Amino acid sequence: MQHLSTPRGMDYKVILADGTEVWLNAESRIEFPSNFQGNERRVSLQGEAYFKVARNEQSPFIVSTEQMEVRVLGTEFNLKSYSNEAAHVTLVKGSVEVGDKRLTPGQDAWYDREGNIQVADVDVYDVVQWKDGFFYFNDKSLVTVLRELGRWYNLGVIFRNAHAMNHKVHFSALREGTIEEALSSLNSLRKVKISLQGNNIVVE
Repeated sequence: MQHLSTPRGMDYKVILADGTEVWLNAESRIEFPSNFQGNERRVSLQGEAYFKVARNEQSPFIVSTEQMEVRVLGTEFNLKSYSNEAAHVTLVKGSVEVGDKRLTPGQDAWYDREGNIQVADVDVYDVVQWKDGFFYFNDKSLVTVLRELGRWYNLGVIFRNAHAMNHKVHFSALREGTIEEALSSLNSLRKVKISLQGNNIVVE
């Protein structure tokens, strides 16, 4: 088995033995065999990755995480499964199976607190911009935005103003830009005051 990990602030693309392309986001880990054998192609993921799966109807491609298992034949999808967040699979092309649900393009699936699979329509553009080098958030909570910035720039996040956590914002920036540029853009929205203090992003 092969292991590939990305630290905070770095992403990476790998091509598996079957030709499947995988973009691994920051602070993520994938485990995969050097060569796929048998009647299935199985990998495991911690973190976030975008998969462009090589089609093989005789050998389904299966991605396992701590929270869910995704089964496909040949498709493109994003799978996000960090340990402190609910796992989400978002289908871009083709079809995937999650439990007893089969998704169609533009749908997102996750498990609720009762262990039931929920499915919703989403804008996949929002979900996959990270692999093209952008932060992109449309009507997302500030805590969601800052969690991603913290993961990329290897910073902690402190909310001194707890009410600000659920403020909804529209925000985009280049991932190759600096944290100071990103925070300046967020502050220009004039919803809260955000500053960099040591190794933490602090929200007043």
